[in-house]
Amino acid sequence: MKLSGHRVRRFAGRIVGAGLMALSLAAAGSASAAGYPEKTVRIVVGFAAGGATDGLARLVAKYLNDAWGQPVIVENRPGAGGNIAHEQVARSPGDGYTLLFTSAPLAINPSLYRNLNYDALKDFKPVTLVATVPSLLLVPASSPIRTFSDFLAFAKANPGKLSYGSAGNGTPQHLAMELLKSMAGLRIVHVPYKGGAPAVADLIGAQTDVMFAAFPEAAPHVKAGRLRALAISSPTRSRVMPDVPTVAEGGVAGFEAIGWQGLLAPGTTPPALVEQIHAAVAKGLAQPDMRARIDAMGIEFSGQGPAQFQAFLAREVPKWAAVVKQSGARLD
Repeated sequence: MKLSGHRVRRFAGRIVGAGLMALSLAAAGSASAAGYPEKTVRIVVGFAAGGATDGLARLVAKYLNDAWGQPVIVENRPGAGGNIAHEQVARSPGDGYTLLFTSAPLAINPSLYRNLNYDALKDFKPVTLVATVPSLLLVPASSPIRTFSDFLAFAKANPGKLSYGSAGNGTPQHLAMELLKSMAGLRIVHVPYKGGAPAVADLIGAQTDVMFAAFPEAAPHVKAGRLRALAISSPTRSRVMPDVPTVAEGGVAGFEAIGWQGLLAPGTTPPALVEQIHAAVAKGLAQPDMRARIDAMGIEFSGQGPAQFQAFLAREVPKWAAVVKQSGARLD
Protein backbone atom coordinates (compact mmCIF):
# COMPACT_ATOMS: atom_id res chain seq x y z
CA MET A 1 0.00 0.00 0.00
CA LYS A 2 1.37 3.38 -1.01
CA LEU A 3 1.15 6.18 1.57
CA SER A 4 0.44 9.78 0.62
CA GLY A 5 2.98 12.44 1.48
CA HIS A 6 0.77 13.69 4.30
CA ARG A 7 0.44 10.21 5.78
CA VAL A 8 4.19 9.60 5.52
CA ARG A 9 4.90 12.85 7.38
CA ARG A 10 2.30 12.04 10.03
CA PHE A 11 3.65 8.47 10.47
CA ALA A 12 7.22 9.76 10.71
CA GLY A 13 6.13 12.33 13.25
CA ARG A 14 4.64 9.64 15.44
CA ILE A 15 7.85 7.61 15.31
CA VAL A 16 9.96 10.65 16.21
CA GLY A 17 7.54 11.57 19.01
CA ALA A 18 7.64 8.06 20.48
CA GLY A 19 11.42 8.06 20.28
CA LEU A 20 11.68 11.39 22.05
CA MET A 21 9.32 10.18 24.77
CA ALA A 22 11.39 7.04 25.29
CA LEU A 23 14.58 9.10 25.47
CA SER A 24 12.92 11.48 27.91
CA LEU A 25 11.82 8.65 30.18
CA ALA A 26 15.27 7.07 30.04
CA ALA A 27 16.89 10.41 30.86
CA ALA A 28 14.49 10.95 33.74
CA GLY A 29 15.34 7.51 35.12
CA SER A 30 19.07 8.17 34.81
CA ALA A 31 18.76 11.59 36.38
CA SER A 32 16.77 10.28 39.32
CA ALA A 33 19.36 7.56 39.88
CA ALA A 34 22.25 10.03 39.64
CA GLY A 35 20.86 12.45 42.24
CA TYR A 36 19.45 9.85 44.60
CA PRO A 37 18.85 10.14 47.52
CA GLU A 38 18.25 13.81 48.22
CA LYS A 39 15.81 13.43 51.11
CA THR A 40 14.48 10.94 53.66
CA VAL A 41 13.94 7.37 52.47
CA ARG A 42 11.18 5.36 54.16
CA ILE A 43 11.33 1.57 54.45
CA VAL A 44 7.83 0.28 55.18
CA VAL A 45 7.54 -2.95 57.20
CA GLY A 46 4.20 -4.75 57.36
CA PHE A 47 4.81 -6.24 60.79
CA ALA A 48 5.15 -4.95 64.33
CA ALA A 49 8.42 -3.67 65.73
CA GLY A 50 10.59 -6.25 67.45
CA GLY A 51 10.08 -9.17 65.10
CA ALA A 52 12.66 -10.76 62.81
CA THR A 53 11.57 -8.87 59.68
CA ASP A 54 11.56 -5.54 61.51
CA GLY A 55 14.96 -6.25 63.08
CA LEU A 56 16.59 -7.03 59.74
CA ALA A 57 14.97 -4.02 58.11
CA ARG A 58 16.47 -1.79 60.79
CA LEU A 59 19.95 -3.23 60.19
CA VAL A 60 19.65 -2.41 56.49
CA ALA A 61 18.20 1.05 57.22
CA LYS A 62 21.04 1.90 59.62
CA TYR A 63 23.67 0.98 57.06
CA LEU A 64 21.97 2.94 54.25
CA ASN A 65 21.50 5.94 56.55
CA ASP A 66 25.26 6.04 57.16
CA ALA A 67 26.24 5.24 53.57
CA TRP A 68 23.94 7.78 51.90
CA GLY A 69 24.18 10.57 54.44
CA GLN A 70 20.39 10.91 54.31
CA PRO A 71 17.83 9.74 56.87
CA VAL A 72 16.57 6.20 56.21
CA ILE A 73 13.70 5.40 58.56
CA VAL A 74 11.66 2.25 59.19
CA GLU A 75 7.90 2.74 59.27
CA ASN A 76 5.90 -0.12 60.78
CA ARG A 77 2.47 -0.64 59.20
CA PRO A 78 1.30 -3.97 60.68
CA GLY A 79 -2.00 -5.61 59.86
CA ALA A 80 -3.72 -8.05 57.49
CA GLY A 81 -0.67 -10.27 57.20
CA GLY A 82 1.43 -7.49 55.69
CA ASN A 83 -1.20 -6.42 53.15
CA ILE A 84 -1.56 -2.88 54.51
CA ALA A 85 2.13 -2.19 53.95
CA HIS A 86 2.17 -4.01 50.61
CA GLU A 87 -0.69 -1.91 49.29
CA GLN A 88 0.83 1.34 50.56
CA VAL A 89 4.11 0.76 48.76
CA ALA A 90 2.45 -0.59 45.60
CA ARG A 91 0.60 2.75 45.30
CA SER A 92 3.64 4.91 46.10
CA PRO A 93 5.66 6.81 43.46
CA GLY A 94 8.55 4.85 41.97
CA ASP A 95 11.11 7.44 43.02
CA GLY A 96 13.05 5.34 45.52
CA TYR A 97 11.85 7.25 48.56
CA THR A 98 9.32 4.62 49.66
CA LEU A 99 10.56 1.02 49.81
CA LEU A 100 9.10 -2.20 51.19
CA PHE A 101 10.85 -4.65 53.48
CA THR A 102 8.72 -7.75 53.70
CA SER A 103 8.70 -11.53 53.91
CA ALA A 104 7.03 -14.73 52.67
CA PRO A 105 3.41 -13.50 53.05
CA LEU A 106 3.91 -11.34 49.94
CA ALA A 107 4.03 -14.56 47.90
CA ILE A 108 1.39 -16.40 49.96
CA ASN A 109 -1.27 -13.71 50.46
CA PRO A 110 -2.48 -13.59 46.83
CA SER A 111 -3.94 -17.07 47.42
CA LEU A 112 -5.22 -16.47 50.96
CA TYR A 113 -7.09 -13.21 50.33
CA ARG A 114 -9.71 -12.84 47.60
CA ASN A 115 -9.60 -9.08 47.07
CA LEU A 116 -6.08 -7.68 47.27
CA ASN A 117 -5.48 -4.19 45.96
CA TYR A 118 -2.06 -5.05 44.56
CA ASP A 119 -0.38 -7.66 42.36
CA ALA A 120 2.56 -9.32 44.08
CA LEU A 121 4.45 -9.85 40.82
CA LYS A 122 3.51 -6.75 38.82
CA ASP A 123 3.31 -3.94 41.38
CA PHE A 124 6.81 -4.29 42.84
CA LYS A 125 10.38 -4.24 41.60
CA PRO A 126 12.46 -6.69 43.66
CA VAL A 127 15.70 -5.10 44.88
CA THR A 128 17.44 -7.63 47.13
CA LEU A 129 16.53 -10.95 48.70
CA VAL A 130 18.37 -10.29 51.94
CA ALA A 131 17.94 -13.57 53.82
CA THR A 132 16.11 -16.87 53.90
CA VAL A 133 14.60 -18.47 56.98
CA PRO A 134 14.36 -22.27 57.10
CA SER A 135 12.03 -24.09 59.46
CA LEU A 136 12.76 -27.07 61.66
CA LEU A 137 10.43 -30.05 61.85
CA LEU A 138 10.11 -30.65 65.59
CA VAL A 139 8.77 -33.17 68.09
CA PRO A 140 8.77 -32.99 71.90
CA ALA A 141 11.88 -34.30 73.59
CA SER A 142 9.69 -37.00 75.17
CA SER A 143 8.42 -38.24 71.80
CA PRO A 144 9.24 -41.83 70.76
CA ILE A 145 9.79 -40.47 67.25
CA ARG A 146 13.56 -40.11 66.97
CA THR A 147 14.20 -39.48 63.28
CA PHE A 148 12.48 -38.15 60.18
CA SER A 149 12.18 -41.73 58.91
CA ASP A 150 10.42 -42.67 62.15
CA PHE A 151 8.02 -39.76 61.63
CA LEU A 152 7.15 -40.76 58.06
CA ALA A 153 6.67 -44.41 59.01
CA PHE A 154 4.44 -43.61 62.00
CA ALA A 155 2.36 -41.01 60.14
CA LYS A 156 1.74 -43.35 57.21
CA ALA A 157 0.87 -46.29 59.46
CA ASN A 158 -1.44 -44.16 61.64
CA PRO A 159 -3.33 -41.68 59.42
CA GLY A 160 -5.06 -38.95 61.40
CA LYS A 161 -3.43 -39.96 64.70
CA LEU A 162 -0.78 -37.20 64.80
CA SER A 163 -1.56 -33.51 65.35
CA TYR A 164 0.55 -30.56 64.36
CA GLY A 165 0.50 -27.01 65.63
CA SER A 166 1.13 -23.78 63.73
CA ALA A 167 1.15 -20.04 64.34
CA GLY A 168 -2.21 -19.86 62.55
CA ASN A 169 -4.02 -20.58 59.31
CA GLY A 170 -2.07 -19.53 56.24
CA THR A 171 1.21 -18.92 58.05
CA PRO A 172 4.38 -20.17 56.35
CA GLN A 173 4.85 -23.00 58.84
CA HIS A 174 1.23 -24.15 58.44
CA LEU A 175 1.66 -24.29 54.68
CA ALA A 176 5.06 -25.99 54.99
CA MET A 177 3.34 -28.91 56.75
CA GLU A 178 0.54 -28.91 54.20
CA LEU A 179 3.16 -29.14 51.45
CA LEU A 180 4.85 -32.03 53.25
CA LYS A 181 1.51 -33.80 53.73
CA SER A 182 0.77 -33.45 50.04
CA MET A 183 4.17 -34.61 48.82
CA ALA A 184 4.49 -37.52 51.26
CA GLY A 185 0.84 -38.61 51.29
CA LEU A 186 0.25 -37.98 55.01
CA ARG A 187 -2.86 -37.32 57.09
CA ILE A 188 -2.06 -35.16 60.13
CA VAL A 189 -4.54 -32.99 62.05
CA HIS A 190 -3.91 -29.22 62.07
CA VAL A 191 -4.20 -27.30 65.36
CA PRO A 192 -3.86 -23.55 64.62
CA TYR A 193 -2.72 -21.18 67.38
CA LYS A 194 -2.70 -17.41 67.68
CA GLY A 195 1.03 -17.07 67.20
CA GLY A 196 4.14 -19.21 67.11
CA ALA A 197 5.04 -18.92 70.81
CA PRO A 198 1.92 -20.68 72.19
CA ALA A 199 2.18 -23.35 69.49
CA VAL A 200 5.78 -24.09 70.46
CA ALA A 201 4.88 -24.07 74.16
CA ASP A 202 2.19 -26.70 73.62
CA LEU A 203 4.57 -28.81 71.54
CA ILE A 204 7.12 -28.73 74.38
CA GLY A 205 4.34 -29.89 76.70
CA ALA A 206 3.38 -32.65 74.23
CA GLN A 207 -0.11 -31.22 73.73
CA THR A 208 0.58 -31.63 70.01
CA ASP A 209 2.86 -34.15 68.32
CA VAL A 210 4.86 -32.31 65.69
CA MET A 211 5.24 -28.94 63.97
CA PHE A 212 7.35 -26.79 61.72
CA ALA A 213 8.76 -23.70 63.45
CA ALA A 214 11.01 -20.98 62.07
CA PHE A 215 14.66 -21.67 62.80
CA PRO A 216 15.28 -18.62 65.06
CA GLU A 217 12.23 -19.51 67.14
CA ALA A 218 12.99 -23.23 67.35
CA ALA A 219 16.78 -23.41 67.71
CA PRO A 220 17.03 -22.32 71.38
CA HIS A 221 14.56 -25.04 72.43
CA VAL A 222 16.45 -27.67 70.43
CA LYS A 223 19.75 -26.64 71.99
CA ALA A 224 18.18 -26.70 75.47
CA GLY A 225 16.89 -30.24 74.91
CA ARG A 226 13.19 -29.34 75.12
CA LEU A 227 12.50 -30.21 71.47
CA ARG A 228 14.04 -32.63 68.96
CA ALA A 229 14.73 -31.50 65.39
CA LEU A 230 13.93 -34.21 62.84
CA ALA A 231 14.65 -32.27 59.64
CA ILE A 232 15.12 -28.81 58.16
CA SER A 233 12.90 -27.38 55.42
CA SER A 234 15.64 -25.79 53.30
CA PRO A 235 17.23 -27.52 50.29
CA THR A 236 20.60 -27.63 52.07
CA ARG A 237 21.64 -28.22 55.67
CA SER A 238 22.13 -25.33 58.06
CA ARG A 239 25.63 -24.18 58.97
CA VAL A 240 24.39 -23.73 62.54
CA MET A 241 22.90 -27.24 62.86
CA PRO A 242 24.73 -29.32 60.26
CA ASP A 243 23.66 -32.62 61.85
CA VAL A 244 19.98 -32.01 61.06
CA PRO A 245 19.14 -33.53 57.63
CA THR A 246 16.94 -31.86 55.06
CA VAL A 247 13.43 -33.14 54.38
CA ALA A 248 14.58 -34.01 50.87
CA GLU A 249 17.42 -36.11 52.28
CA GLY A 250 14.88 -37.89 54.43
CA GLY A 251 13.07 -39.22 51.37
CA VAL A 252 10.72 -36.45 50.19
CA ALA A 253 12.59 -35.40 47.06
CA GLY A 254 12.22 -31.80 45.95
CA PHE A 255 10.74 -30.53 49.20
CA GLU A 256 11.58 -26.92 49.99
CA ALA A 257 9.68 -24.52 52.25
CA ILE A 258 11.59 -21.47 53.36
CA GLY A 259 10.65 -18.12 54.72
CA TRP A 260 12.52 -15.06 53.50
CA GLN A 261 13.04 -11.33 53.95
CA GLY A 262 13.69 -8.90 51.15
CA LEU A 263 13.65 -5.32 49.95
CA LEU A 264 11.36 -4.20 47.12
CA ALA A 265 10.45 -0.94 45.40
CA PRO A 266 7.19 0.18 43.75
CA GLY A 267 6.67 -1.33 40.31
CA THR A 268 7.15 1.99 38.50
CA THR A 269 10.69 2.47 39.83
CA PRO A 270 13.24 2.89 36.97
CA PRO A 271 15.57 -0.12 36.58
CA ALA A 272 18.65 2.10 36.96
CA LEU A 273 17.42 3.28 40.36
CA VAL A 274 16.61 -0.28 41.44
CA GLU A 275 20.15 -1.33 40.54
CA GLN A 276 21.60 1.63 42.43
CA ILE A 277 19.68 0.77 45.60
CA HIS A 278 20.65 -2.89 45.24
CA ALA A 279 24.34 -1.97 44.88
CA ALA A 280 24.21 0.04 48.10
CA VAL A 281 22.44 -2.72 50.03
CA ALA A 282 24.78 -5.40 48.64
CA LYS A 283 27.79 -3.40 49.79
CA GLY A 284 26.33 -3.20 53.28
CA LEU A 285 25.48 -6.89 53.41
CA ALA A 286 29.06 -7.73 52.47
CA GLN A 287 30.37 -6.04 55.63
CA PRO A 288 31.61 -8.62 58.20
CA ASP A 289 29.71 -6.99 61.06
CA MET A 290 26.46 -7.07 59.07
CA ARG A 291 26.95 -10.74 58.20
CA ALA A 292 27.72 -11.52 61.85
CA ARG A 293 24.51 -9.83 62.97
CA ILE A 294 22.46 -11.76 60.40
CA ASP A 295 24.05 -15.03 61.53
CA ALA A 296 23.28 -14.14 65.15
CA MET A 297 19.59 -13.81 64.23
CA GLY A 298 19.59 -17.47 63.16
CA ILE A 299 18.73 -16.77 59.53
CA GLU A 300 20.60 -17.53 56.32
CA PHE A 301 22.24 -14.73 54.33
CA SER A 302 21.11 -14.59 50.69
CA GLY A 303 21.98 -11.31 48.98
CA GLN A 304 20.30 -12.17 45.65
CA GLY A 305 19.91 -9.24 43.27
CA PRO A 306 16.87 -7.95 41.35
CA ALA A 307 16.77 -10.58 38.58
CA GLN A 308 17.31 -13.53 40.93
CA PHE A 309 14.79 -12.18 43.44
CA GLN A 310 12.22 -11.69 40.66
CA ALA A 311 12.71 -15.27 39.47
CA PHE A 312 12.40 -16.50 43.07
CA LEU A 313 9.05 -14.71 43.53
CA ALA A 314 7.81 -15.99 40.18
CA ARG A 315 8.30 -19.54 41.52
CA GLU A 316 6.99 -18.91 45.04
CA VAL A 317 3.61 -17.36 44.14
CA PRO A 318 2.22 -20.29 42.08
CA LYS A 319 3.86 -22.86 44.37
CA TRP A 320 2.02 -21.61 47.45
CA ALA A 321 -1.18 -21.00 45.48
CA ALA A 322 -1.37 -24.74 44.84
CA VAL A 323 -0.71 -25.55 48.52
CA VAL A 324 -3.30 -23.03 49.74
CA LYS A 325 -5.90 -24.39 47.33
CA GLN A 326 -5.35 -27.96 48.51
CA SER A 327 -5.39 -26.96 52.19
CA GLY A 328 -8.57 -24.90 51.82
CA ALA A 329 -7.07 -22.06 53.92
CA ARG A 330 -8.73 -18.63 53.62
CA LEU A 331 -8.28 -15.43 55.60
CA ASP A 332 -11.17 -13.34 54.26
